[in-house]
Amino acid sequence: MFIFFLLISFIITACTPKTKEVVYRRNFVVVKEGKLGLNAQDFQYVENKATYFGVYNLNRKEFEKALQRLLKDRKFLQYAFYRMSRYEKLIVPILKKYGLPEELKYLPIVESMYNPFAVSKSGAAGIWQLMPFTAKRYGLRISEKIDERFDIIKSTEASARYLRDLFKEFKNLELVLAAYNCGEGCVRRRAKGDFWKNKKLLPEETRQYVPLFFAVLHIARNPERYGLHIPENLERIRVVKVRSDIEVKTLLHLYGIKEEAFRDLNPHIRGKLIPKDSFIYLEEKYFVKRHGMLYPGGWAE
Repeated sequence: MFIFFLLISFIITACTPKTKEVVYRRNFVVVKEGKLGLNAQDFQYVENKATYFGVYNLNRKEFEKALQRLLKDRKFLQYAFYRMSRYEKLIVPILKKYGLPEELKYLPIVESMYNPFAVSKSGAAGIWQLMPFTAKRYGLRISEKIDERFDIIKSTEASARYLRDLFKEFKNLELVLAAYNCGEGCVRRRAKGDFWKNKKLLPEETRQYVPLFFAVLHIARNPERYGLHIPENLERIRVVKVRSDIEVKTLLHLYGIKEEAFRDLNPHIRGKLIPKDSFIYLEEKYFVKRHGMLYPGGWAE
């Protein structure tokens, strides 16, 4: 369903493991490629993390395969973590608002590599890869003017409400993640309340989903160990809300913003008009109050 998994499946079939190469640095080992060098303590941490979320049957081999897949393109993965740092201060409070674990901030890495422009062949869009039906069910606007699946705050709100509802129905994380990937109906019909017992009845992509999520959690614990050097993101983003319809070119002129910079932060604005009640995102350096058309919605810092 998602672009990321298409990429991963290509990588898996195209590459074979190389001899492990490590560079000794500080007090840890940086694994550059090949074998992962996992030890008992590493997997114990992952198992403990899984148990914390009520996942008791995480398979080590499946976990290691997921880790290998993620690390095949480290530059791509490194940039995904960097993009996450751009948005996580907007995302985490929303997850907490709906009683969800903060660790779900890593789910968009599995879904889209935190690419805010991501669109799958099946029509899922945004960092959370919401399908049109699900997005509309949770109140997002999709039209020629705006597609709020690409809006960081509104798509996160919709996804958080969806995840909360999935937890209410399925109770445990593995079934929630499976349902988020292939849909509630798929999980009801095929998993029948037990992901691990019936996982072979689920789509292959869905079977990989849980191990991939925990592989991301493991990498996030110590990215440098895997050669991921994530620069500090010093960009501050102002979140504002449009009180009335305004043309993009008018806003660009008033705030001295280049269209490329505006479109990069606002992929949900599809046309020439910014509709009323839309959120828009501006770098701090561009934000100047003008004519009362915009009002602050909060800081991403």
